[in-house]
Amino acid sequence: MSQAALDGDLGRFQPAEVLQFLQLAQATGRLELRRLATGAAGRDGAEETVEVFFVEGRPVFARTSGQSVRTGEILVHRGHATHQAVVGALEAQRRGAGKRIGEMLAERNAVAPGLVVQAVHECVRRILYGVLLWGEGRFRFFADERAPDDDLPLDLDLDRLIFEGLRLADQARAERQ
Repeated sequence: MSQAALDGDLGRFQPAEVLQFLQLAQATGRLELRRLATGAAGRDGAEETVEVFFVEGRPVFARTSGQSVRTGEILVHRGHATHQAVVGALEAQRRGAGKRIGEMLAERNAVAPGLVVQAVHECVRRILYGVLLWGEGRFRFFADERAPDDDLPLDLDLDRLIFEGLRLADQARAERQ
């Protein structure tokens, strides 16, 4: 693994600021964000890691070690795949199929490939919405690291994503009061 080109404290630089900096710098690489997960968001004391891959300043993929809605759950919730089809794909994955669940569902004609793309988009957005709320932790950026070839590349509008994520956070805070 390479040396971090950028390293910092999320107590000093908010995740939205780090994301926007990488966008303005037209950076290509992997942003790693880490924090201790607590309470309902994760196991107390467990470390949560989010990785966001950028190409020329645009996020193209994200993944998390923490709690997140998964592609199969979104496909079932929206009525695009059956629960049985998702369970079957997950079982095949556990047996070592070596493929992502969306790929297996599409190969089995259980869901259209375009719907898989939409579900993956939703998963990535939710991961990024969650990380926007982090007030503590660390970040490191590794220049020129790329998303694994088997990941479905996306092209997300970062400004819109940040705006929507912060709007959703404000809405959730207002509902709790």
